[in-house]
Amino acid sequence: MIGISLLTLVPGELGGSETYVRELLRGLGRVGLHEYKVLLPPAAPTASEGLPAELATEYHLAQTILQRLVAMGTAAARPGPLRERLDEASVVHYPLTIRIPPVEQPPSAALPASGPASGASGDALDKVRSAQLK
Repeated sequence: MIGISLLTLVPGELGGSETYVRELLRGLGRVGLHEYKVLLPPAAPTASEGLPAELATEYHLAQTILQRLVAMGTAAARPGPLRERLDEASVVHYPLTIRIPPVEQPPSAALPASGPASGASGDALDKVRSAQLK
């Protein structure tokens, strides 16, 4: 199972990152080949786009900048209960790039698209993606 941590998602505040996350989840729901579990924050309890999800009630409601700092700091200082929610995952993806909660499993973050600006070939990125899912 692949865990997807969206704890730092604040609907309406993240612009293109929020769009990316929603489209990623929709795409995984349509053509994903694995089991998924999305870990959701109280600020975005319905953001799983139909994938199996858990609401992380231990994570503080975080909508303002100050609330977000408190929530992230608390989660980083006391990650245990949040980490337990992802124990079954073989890999955890952090599409918003902030590793909350930090886990023992190999992390995965969004990879850049291949192209002239990235300096990486599509084949190289495919190998990295495949390695992260093993």
